[in-house]
Amino acid sequence: MIASASIDTRLMATLAGLMPVARACFRDPWWVIGSAAMRLAGIDGPEPNDVDLLCSTRDADALTEAWMAHRDDHHRPAEDGRFRSRFARFAHLPMPLEVMGDLEVRVADDWRPVQVTSELQVEVNGHAIPVPTPSEQRRILLLFGRDKDLAKAQRISAFLATREHHVH
Repeated sequence: MIASASIDTRLMATLAGLMPVARACFRDPWWVIGSAAMRLAGIDGPEPNDVDLLCSTRDADALTEAWMAHRDDHHRPAEDGRFRSRFARFAHLPMPLEVMGDLEVRVADDWRPVQVTSELQVEVNGHAIPVPTPSEQRRILLLFGRDKDLAKAQRISAFLATREHHVH
């Protein structure tokens, strides 16, 4: 497990608010993805505006049931037909949290499940937060394919190149 010192207080507080419910509700593997995952892994990038959580449909439903009173039913993700999932957004934490159960991304005419094949655990206030490894984050962002995702993937490539340079 790695400890991440460069996490802003809003992100730390949001994750602290998530963990008791995650422990109570989640039965399947889950991960923080997106800008928050980059930050947790120590990668410079855009300041996260929210926390994106990838999990199973079963766990997304359990979280939605537990936090029904906090669900933001007015928020709609930008719909370009590229993604589908069991989606819910919660706005009661310091940062909004978006849960995506069994997220799929449309590639050409095919739906592909977004799966994490390698992860690391980041210690935040005594909690182990699962995030994809940097190379796995890069792969997922390239799969997403939007301009903002490709820009993040480029930052991760630079981060990985710097790490490799320091290892040799």
